[in-house]
Amino acid sequence: CRPVHRQLRLRPITLVNINIATAAELCILPGIGETLSGRIIAYRSELGEFKSTDEIMSVSGIGAKTYENLKNYITVD
Repeated sequence: CRPVHRQLRLRPITLVNINIATAAELCILPGIGETLSGRIIAYRSELGEFKSTDEIMSVSGIGAKTYENLKNYITVD
């Protein structure tokens, strides 16, 4: 992830599948940086695919507030 000024940060124009997204793709999501993208990838590597989008809250550092900002940009399909 490259640091980008918040006002210039890109938003995905299509849904990001959190089960197959790369670290770079995850970094486009609001509130997700290098650390959290790594934790998302580690989570799915260790425990398998996410069954639902709200399961992302099981990743350390992603709570309800972050999920609220993410939920319209992510999918598991």
